[in-house]
Amino acid sequence: MTLSSVSQARPFVAASAARASAPAAEQAPVAGDSVVLNQQQPAPPAQPQPPTQPTPPAQQPPAQQPELKEWTVLVYSVSDNNLYSYMQSDLDEAERIGSTNEMNLLTETSHQPRGGSVVRMKLETDNTPGLKSPVLQDLGKKYDMGQSKSLSESIAWAQKEFPSKHFMVILSDHGGGWQGANQSESNNSWMNISDIEAGLKGAQELTGKKVDVLGFDECLMASTEVAHALQGCADFMVASEEVEGGAGWQYDEALGGAKSSNGNSRVLNPKLLNYAATALRARDTITPESMAKGIVQMAEGHQRDLGVMSAINLNKMGAVSAAVDNFAGAVLDSNLTKTDFAPVAQQTQKFYRFGDLGHFTELAGQKFGGKIAEAADQVKAAMGEAVVAEQHSTKYPNAKGLNIELNRQAGFADNGPSDIPNMSKDTRVNTTPYKDQKFAQETRWDEMLRKVR
Repeated sequence: MTLSSVSQARPFVAASAARASAPAAEQAPVAGDSVVLNQQQPAPPAQPQPPTQPTPPAQQPPAQQPELKEWTVLVYSVSDNNLYSYMQSDLDEAERIGSTNEMNLLTETSHQPRGGSVVRMKLETDNTPGLKSPVLQDLGKKYDMGQSKSLSESIAWAQKEFPSKHFMVILSDHGGGWQGANQSESNNSWMNISDIEAGLKGAQELTGKKVDVLGFDECLMASTEVAHALQGCADFMVASEEVEGGAGWQYDEALGGAKSSNGNSRVLNPKLLNYAATALRARDTITPESMAKGIVQMAEGHQRDLGVMSAINLNKMGAVSAAVDNFAGAVLDSNLTKTDFAPVAQQTQKFYRFGDLGHFTELAGQKFGGKIAEAADQVKAAMGEAVVAEQHSTKYPNAKGLNIELNRQAGFADNGPSDIPNMSKDTRVNTTPYKDQKFAQETRWDEMLRKVR
């Protein structure tokens, strides 16, 4: 595995009430005035008293706010499809850890394949088979988790009802890279990447808070196109470049194995069950970056289902996209043809129907040199900043952390049949053509593909 490395306003104090006017001074007697000794003199006029100031009320100490928990983790489990049993097993794994004094562990999950409802739960610690945690909200049998509004509402519910210092949402279901994710089969719904973006930004508008870590327990979502579109929606993204096995993430380890960071560089055992809860109770700091890296480290021990996994700093993706655009421009300015690029594409590390961005540009730089090589080096440097952790098995020796579309033909049709691996039925899911993807519109990558692929 490769790991890369208000001011307080001054309080306003009201001026005290103006002092009452002083009485005029009594005149001293002057020569020639008649003064009779021993004669009782009239009493001087009474001196006016200053107005009585009201006694200020006693200062009440401010109400003590409960201390925020360190983390809230929401598993958005869109299990209304043929992955139902796997995804319920994932939640059972997560329940082995459960919520603690330092971490809220929540889920929204669909029991529609078994004739049930979409429910929201707070996962409590339980080591017996099957979900035993209480249902907090029943959203009904017709609730559609495959809509961006539903994602917004779920995140907002979790952040408002279970506030914490850091927040992670894990999207769990089918995935198809830039084609989207999250199939609710009974509602025949599917989220494009623009829908996922809208769902995350909608939650941010409702709460004023951004997601710290966005996880995709879904196939192929460590995508350049996806990461480009979701800039500003979260700080870190964790996903796989490749198709995941049915078991997906190991939730007891994924949530229990985040590497802690308290200012010292340390590597901790990700396989120690409930490690995160233990570290948090010890007041060890688990930052968003270390949480993301811990999930990558978890995947290293489960190569059969999670052959690759990477953590991406989305705040660094702007530089990656700019470097990719520059690379595409260098290719467009060259005299290279499809024939020239055919061996490069053929040798590039593949994931289902996508290729590895870093490996493709590296091979092109080595083969063609010149400005293309310079541009490839810029891609490598930018990816070195953005991909903060990456692991891969020996089956994927040239994985660099982000996949990308390499096929000029695939996905360019307006509404072709879905190309989502292992979906339960071949539906015409609502996929947006590649040319309409934000990445394709904001870089010259698709123009480059049309020239050399």
